[in-house]
Amino acid sequence: MEVVFPQAKELRSILSAATAFLSEGTFKAKNDGIFLASLDSANVAVIIVDMYPNMFLDYKIDGEEEIFTVNLEDLKKILSKAKTKEQISWKTDKKKNKFILSIKGKSTRSFTLPLIETEGNVLDIPSLDLRIKLEMDAKAFSEIVSSAKVIADELKITTDPDKNTISFIAEGELKDMRIDLTSQDEGVLSMEVPEKVTVRYSVDYLYKITKVATISDTVMIKFDQDKPIWLDYRSLDKFRFGFVLAPRE
Repeated sequence: MEVVFPQAKELRSILSAATAFLSEGTFKAKNDGIFLASLDSANVAVIIVDMYPNMFLDYKIDGEEEIFTVNLEDLKKILSKAKTKEQISWKTDKKKNKFILSIKGKSTRSFTLPLIETEGNVLDIPSLDLRIKLEMDAKAFSEIVSSAKVIADELKITTDPDKNTISFIAEGELKDMRIDLTSQDEGVLSMEVPEKVTVRYSVDYLYKITKVATISDTVMIKFDQDKPIWLDYRSLDKFRFGFVLAPRE
């Protein structure tokens, strides 16, 4: 496999969000893109990364698919040395069991990492029937989560189908926060509220994932009573960063 990213910015943000939950990642490279799906170490969240051919300047794989595992922390540290608009290339050498990352700017810097022995395959993405749907401005959702993090360690989400509202609530010992969203709000693109539900999720997990908002304009949020919340950050036909988080009891 050999692929070239036009600039470091998007890849750096994707890996920064992924490494908040994963120390290593198993990728599957196919004709239609490079994919990662993995459960975090606490077994409460699934991280999904899809990078489609349009995200690359050049895209080549050997055969129908190639599976490889690398240390994500090491990749993140190397990418921190790259300037935003420098080109990044990934190359695997299965014979030498090596992963080569190159940064191309005024000069080309190459870094070699060992490929990690792959245990199993890429995780199958769960199938969930989630009735509540909210598509909104990604940065606006980040602000909601950031505000909640100041107040409490969990974010409560409630819905009211009669008023067609979704409310985000954080409750501390001496302070609280409440943000009510309707389909008329500027940051809301679409909303489906067929049922009345109340669910709670970890603010810390949601806060870590909102790093992807720097490279995605919108986020699709889906949830339901006593079920996980599913967040999908997308950039047209270039990539998707999905996140599935189990509810708190």
